[in-house]
Amino acid sequence: MERFIKMNEIVVAKSPYLIRTVVGSCIALCIWDGCCRIGGMGHIMLPESNGDSEAPPGKYADIAVKKLVSIMVDEGSLLKRMQATCIGGASMFQNHQNAFESIGSKNYRTVKEELKNFGIPIVTEAVGGILGRRVEMNCANGAITISMLLKPG
Repeated sequence: MERFIKMNEIVVAKSPYLIRTVVGSCIALCIWDGCCRIGGMGHIMLPESNGDSEAPPGKYADIAVKKLVSIMVDEGSLLKRMQATCIGGASMFQNHQNAFESIGSKNYRTVKEELKNFGIPIVTEAVGGILGRRVEMNCANGAITISMLLKPG
């Protein structure tokens, strides 16, 4: 079975599920627990919720990481076995990248901080640049496949 997740969504699944998405400045956060073969992915759009309690669970990094970890624990995963992969965080608006920190950079920084708070290591990352990426997570073995898009956003 497979599922394509959209912006602001979180999906947690067990083997043999495939989870897919496409990101630009957003972050695809993949968390894997190999012992129980549970994988989760969040398609995170913005860094901080700033009190927006009505937002979808995957919209803001400061909420999405907590929610993804919580769902994985509810499904039987243990925090000490979780490993993360971060993909995306591209600077999709090149004209502005020197004027201020890009939204992609802010997204990635916030995701890293939240993962650090949980003690979850980032084992792989493919972040930055100006191109979007296709992402696939195989919940049977934790494999992550990343393809660069050929044109900037």
